[in-house]
Amino acid sequence: MAKIVLGLATSHAPSLNGSADRWPDAGKRDMERPTGGGIPMKLDIPKMIEERASWIGKELQPEVFERRHNSCQAAIETLARTLREVNADVAVVVGDDTHEVFMPEDHIPPIDIFWGDELEHIPHFSREENLKPNIWKGEPSLGRHMVESLVGDAFDISHTRAIAEGRHIGHAFDFVYGRIMQNKVPPHVPLFLNTYYPPNRPTVKRCYALGRSLRRAIESWDSEKTVAVIATGGLSHLVIDEELDQACISAMQAKDADRLAALPEEKLIHGTSEFRNWVVTAGAMHEGAPMTMVAYEPCYRSPAGTGCACAFAYWA
Repeated sequence: MAKIVLGLATSHAPSLNGSADRWPDAGKRDMERPTGGGIPMKLDIPKMIEERASWIGKELQPEVFERRHNSCQAAIETLARTLREVNADVAVVVGDDTHEVFMPEDHIPPIDIFWGDELEHIPHFSREENLKPNIWKGEPSLGRHMVESLVGDAFDISHTRAIAEGRHIGHAFDFVYGRIMQNKVPPHVPLFLNTYYPPNRPTVKRCYALGRSLRRAIESWDSEKTVAVIATGGLSHLVIDEELDQACISAMQAKDADRLAALPEEKLIHGTSEFRNWVVTAGAMHEGAPMTMVAYEPCYRSPAGTGCACAFAYWA
């Protein structure tokens, strides 16, 4: 039977692919046009600025930007090195889709598993025109087995064998391919989780249960291959909430399903909703290795407290 040998979780903020001196401009855009997953956010920016005025200034200094940026880059390299060293045969990547594969006028599944033979990938933030797509291998045997096993555990699973023409796997997976796998992408199974869009977002409780069921599915796959489970996204953004982040991290480290289930769903919206991807992986590692936090950096970039709380962890 297959064996899970590694769990990873990483933020995938676009700012992680740039330099820290660009953060102030991104902060201005946050305040002018706040969005999450392409959805305009209704934020009282003047009120937010007033509420944070006593302490936010120290977070908006160039040296703080640079220190946090460097910490994140070092953490990314730690995860990339860990993945290389463990060298799992197959990966299961848990991420969300923001209208890159699934369009609102067509279909937005709560949980979808890709089990095609291969998929095309065009780097999400590339400005190069007519870029030839990468072709990455799927692992259809595991993907199909995951669908069947999860359905047997009473999860209603959508499945995909090919991505429609003109669409490409999105930014959540793009970051893992480029920065964590460093474009050495093993055969893998993308698991799409609808974290953003109501009314069919899985609850945190359901996500943890999904992770535990996912482990059973992988370990019952008739193969001797080793598997890494990788979460992508989060933590709190566009508005950073350090208290919520720490509550989430603490509950995952403790493998405390009840504390996770008690987290306020009303706060896990917009970008912060991607925490659910971490919860699936934490659930998959419930019977495995402890969670090691590599870094947590609340990367503020505006007087309103906007930005992205970037976090990086592994289970090995």
